[in-house]
Amino acid sequence: MNEAQGQSSYEDLVAGFDWRQPLAALGWEGQERINPAIAIVDRHAASHRVALYWHGRDGATRTVTFRELSRLSNRFAGLLQGLGIRPGDRVLGVLPRVPETIAMMLGTMKAGAVYVPVFTGFGADAIRFRIAHSGARVVLLHHEFRDRLSLEGSGAEAVVTIGGPDGLGIERGDISFWQAMAGQSDRFEPVLRRRDEPALILYTSGSTGQPKGVQIANNFLVSIWPFMRHGIDLRADSLFWPTGDPGWGYGFICYMEALAMGVPVLSVAHNPSPAFALDLLEREGITALATVPTLLRAIMALGEEEVRRRRVALQSLASCGEPLNAEVVSFFDRVWGVKPRDFYGSSEQGVPAGNPAAVAMPVKPGSMGRPSPGQTLAIIDDEGRELPAGDIGHIGLAPSAEGYYALGYWQNPEAEKGFRRGGWICAGDLGRVDEDGYFWFEGRSDDVIKSAGYRIGPFEVESAILGHPDVAEAAVVGKPDPQRGQIVKAFVVLKPGRSTRPGLDEEIVEQVKSSLGRPQAPREVEFVAELPTTISGKIQRYLLRQR
Repeated sequence: MNEAQGQSSYEDLVAGFDWRQPLAALGWEGQERINPAIAIVDRHAASHRVALYWHGRDGATRTVTFRELSRLSNRFAGLLQGLGIRPGDRVLGVLPRVPETIAMMLGTMKAGAVYVPVFTGFGADAIRFRIAHSGARVVLLHHEFRDRLSLEGSGAEAVVTIGGPDGLGIERGDISFWQAMAGQSDRFEPVLRRRDEPALILYTSGSTGQPKGVQIANNFLVSIWPFMRHGIDLRADSLFWPTGDPGWGYGFICYMEALAMGVPVLSVAHNPSPAFALDLLEREGITALATVPTLLRAIMALGEEEVRRRRVALQSLASCGEPLNAEVVSFFDRVWGVKPRDFYGSSEQGVPAGNPAAVAMPVKPGSMGRPSPGQTLAIIDDEGRELPAGDIGHIGLAPSAEGYYALGYWQNPEAEKGFRRGGWICAGDLGRVDEDGYFWFEGRSDDVIKSAGYRIGPFEVESAILGHPDVAEAAVVGKPDPQRGQIVKAFVVLKPGRSTRPGLDEEIVEQVKSSLGRPQAPREVEFVAELPTTISGKIQRYLLRQR
């Protein structure tokens, strides 16, 4: 979207915002007890509008209307009740991006239960931990992942499997999803619960120790509404593609909030290659894209000529997961006339900051942007005291009486101590705020490098490295050093067609020195084929530190 199209300024947007706006949009005004699934699908079920456009791995496509999704989720809610699931019980899913997954998530909410998503790339031990820790009574599976499940000692009582053509998974005593659904009614009265009760337990990937389960409130639709409406600028005629997996927080909120707004969602079963993403954007006429920097950089690597010739209908482009570098912002603004907008989010805070596309707010490449309407952010010290502009500290979110998102950690009193610092909700992220009120991400609290008395944020160094013409991606970590405490070590991925050569590492070091100064420059550079990332595109620096 062109900045000139903005109808108002950021200041006007914030001043005119009221939490009654999302409450009214969701039909929750004056309601003490709600069910998110009613707002997401049931109130749109009278029409035959498409809710999901699905693309499978084998080229198959499928459309699902709001009416079909409502009825399918009703059947699944009835199935869960028949299995003895009560309000507040946990239901865990190891499910891929298929339409049945969305119906099972919604059906779990309709039954008043708490959904626990688990990434399909996890192994048996990771799955077993989440089952046992969440206390899930029912596990939902796709037959492709059945071999990774062992219920021994987990406490789970039943497994519902979407079976393969030969009933794979069903012969093990599982409940067959489609067979069981055939006997359920299309009608179900959703269980009403308070907005401050949990709808979801979202396990963070974490860099140390076992993952923590963040309890996400039923109120998440209210909290996320400003991001989707003003940040992404979703409208009734939008076609939205969130590339994230709904089994992760970013994908989950994008799918659910868009559907609640009546906006159809394009869902792709696999992680798209850059060439596939380009084809899909052009062929389907997608108007709003929410993705991660990893995919945007991969599309850039195809070359400006290839990307420029594609006729896309994009009006807004949102990114989350890792900060956007200036090169990414300028590339798509120049080639497509669409400026990528960066947003900051976390499992504990929702999406409290960004660069909204609906208003004419200047974008500072690399910045997280400014607080979302209705949200109060600050940079704080360990005791919860606000720090002045320029200082690095914890990114703190002041709890909102109406727009709250997370409720704390599930059965983890030790982690709960760090959840709030002097009244601020923290997620372990560090940042700074500049004189204009823009926030800048500086890394995880354990990602910040302390070298010879300097506190060095990885993002700034990585951005400088990306200025080298041969570099596609970069990540920096602190490496233990007896003299300096830590030194800066860089892991670098080269662009396609580029290869290592004598002196290239020295060029990269000089690039950082000239951009940032000698203290921030890497003392070691290692060239790698790829960087370890989560499914949502975040660089897993702790894995690099373990090298």
